[in-house]
Amino acid sequence: MPWTFFGLELASRALQSMQLAMNTTSHNLANVNTPGYSRQRVHLAATDPLALQGVRTLFLGSGVRVESIQRLRDLFLDARMAATSSDYHRYTTLYQRLTQVEDVFSEPTEAGLSRRIVAFFNAFQELSANPENVGIRAGVLQQSEAMTRTFRELAARLDEMFLEMEQRVRTTANEVNFLAQSIAELNVRIRYQKALGTESGDLLDQRTALVEKLSEYVGVRATEMADGTLRISLGEFVLVEGDRTRALPSDSIDYNGKALVNITGARAPVSSGSMRALMDAMQYIRAYRDRLDRLAEELVTQVNTLHQAGYGLDGSTNKRLLEGTNALNIRVSGDINDLNHIAAGVTSAPGDGNNALALSRLRARTLPSLDNKTLPDFYSAIVAELGEHTRSASIGRDNSKILLQNLQAERESVSGVNVDEEMSNLLRYQRSYQAAAQLVSMMDSAIADLIAALSGRR
Repeated sequence: MPWTFFGLELASRALQSMQLAMNTTSHNLANVNTPGYSRQRVHLAATDPLALQGVRTLFLGSGVRVESIQRLRDLFLDARMAATSSDYHRYTTLYQRLTQVEDVFSEPTEAGLSRRIVAFFNAFQELSANPENVGIRAGVLQQSEAMTRTFRELAARLDEMFLEMEQRVRTTANEVNFLAQSIAELNVRIRYQKALGTESGDLLDQRTALVEKLSEYVGVRATEMADGTLRISLGEFVLVEGDRTRALPSDSIDYNGKALVNITGARAPVSSGSMRALMDAMQYIRAYRDRLDRLAEELVTQVNTLHQAGYGLDGSTNKRLLEGTNALNIRVSGDINDLNHIAAGVTSAPGDGNNALALSRLRARTLPSLDNKTLPDFYSAIVAELGEHTRSASIGRDNSKILLQNLQAERESVSGVNVDEEMSNLLRYQRSYQAAAQLVSMMDSAIADLIAALSGRR
C-alpha cells in the first residue's frame, strides 16, 4: 500500500521536474544570440509504477521524472557544415591573395611590365628611322632601364609575397595546434561526464565550435568515439585522439604536394581551408616567378644576340645591351656607358638603322623556348593565367558561400532557439509547476488534518 507521504513525494517530483524544465527553457532563451549554441530539450518520463498487491495486482503511477536533457544537433549536418566552411575559407583566402598578386602586376596600366616591353621595342623602332639622333638614343636607354627596373621590382615583390605566404602557413599551423589542444582538453571533460552517464550540451557546443574553427584553417575529419571523445585527423595524420594531440610537422612546406612535412617523414596533408589556399598561392606565385625568369633570360639572350652583331655610332660592336640571368638581376649592361654604343646599324655606315629595326621586330618573333610565343605574348599569358586563377577562386568562393548559407539556415532550423516556441514551453511548464504546487498544498493540508485527528484520539 502507498505510504502516508506518497502523494507529497509524487507532487515534489513533479515540482522538481517542472523546475528543471523551466530552467532549461530559460537557458535556451538566455542563449538565443549565442553563436554556436544548440537548444536543449528536457525529456520527461513517467517514473516506475508502484505495485499494489491484493486480490489482483494493481500498478499505481508514481509521478514524473526527467529522463534526460537532449542537445538538439544533427551530426551529419555538422560534418557538412565543417567541410563547406573549409572550402569557403579556402577560396576566399585564395581570392584575396591572388588579387594582391594582380595588384603587383599592375595590368593593364602604364606601370605594368607589358607597357614597358612595348615601349622598349617602340623606342628601337623610332631609332631605326633616325639612328643618329642623340635624344632618341637617350630614349632607348631610358626605356631599357625602365623595363629592366620593372622586371626587378616585379620579381622582388613576388618573392616577398611568397615569403609572406610561407610565414602565414606557419602562423596558421600554430593556431591549428592551439585549437587541437583545446579540443583535447574538452575531450577529457566530456569523456568524464559520459562515464557518469550524463553529457553537457554546452561543452559539446564548445567542442563543435572549435572543430568548425579548425576547419576554417585545414580540412579535417572528425570521428566521435564510443567514450564521447573526438578523433581529429588530416588524412592519415592524427591531430587529436582522446586527450592526446600531435603537433603539425613544421620542418618544411610542400606547397606542390599540399602538405606539411618533417625530416622524420611525418606528413600532414592539407586538403582545404585557408592553409590550403596559402599553399595554392605559393604554388601559383612560384610558377609566375619562374616564367618571369624565363622571359627575362630569353629577352636578354635575343636582344644581345642582335645587339652584339650591330654597330654603334662610333663603330663599336659586340656590345651587350642587357645583362642578367633572371628577372631579379636583369639590367642594362655596363657595356652601354656611352649612347654611341647603342648598336642601331648592321654596319658602321652613317644613317644605318637596320639593326634597330631588327630589334624592334623581335617582339613579333615566336620563340620555341617560350612555348612558341612571342616575348609580349608570353608575358600576356602569365597575366591571363593569373586572371583565370583569380576568376576560378571567385567562383568557388561565391558557390561555397551560397551552400554555406543554406546549411546554416538548415542547422538553425534544427538547433537554433525559437523565442516563440520557448516562451510557449515556458508557460506550459509554469502551469504544470503551479498545478504541482497546488497538489503539494492539498497533500500538506490532508496530512495536517490526519495528524490533528490522530492527536485528538489521544
